[in-house]
Amino acid sequence: MESEIEKCLLRNTRAAARVMTRRFAEHMRQFDISTEQFSLIASLVGTEHNSVSALAEFLAIERTTLTRNLALLEKKGLVKLVSQAKGNARVVELTPKGEALMEEMKPAWRQAQNMAFKQVTREEVDQALDVLRRVTAELSRGEIR
Repeated sequence: MESEIEKCLLRNTRAAARVMTRRFAEHMRQFDISTEQFSLIASLVGTEHNSVSALAEFLAIERTTLTRNLALLEKKGLVKLVSQAKGNARVVELTPKGEALMEEMKPAWRQAQNMAFKQVTREEVDQALDVLRRVTAELSRGEIR
């Protein structure tokens, strides 16, 4: 019989995230990109979450963590930060080099995805993603600030 702690959502999602991060990192290593940076680049493709604030909220990461990763990607010439005409908001854009790298990384990403999909059905993945998105959205609204 499973103990209460063995059913802990936090423990299980963190364990799954760590294992998946390691596996995806193996596939991304050849591109000199961390999984966090890959996730960031991928999030910029065809999205409306391109202001620094919206991107941090979308990725559920601290702005300082996002800013640090953006600086690394900017140094590599993969993204650029553009100041907006009004206010002090900055928008993040993929450079042509960043877009080309994303295209180059897609086959490796698909291999990592397919490796994970071998363990579950598409329906189970869709259900899990739905649950994780709802939990993330709800808990984000209730954060202590």
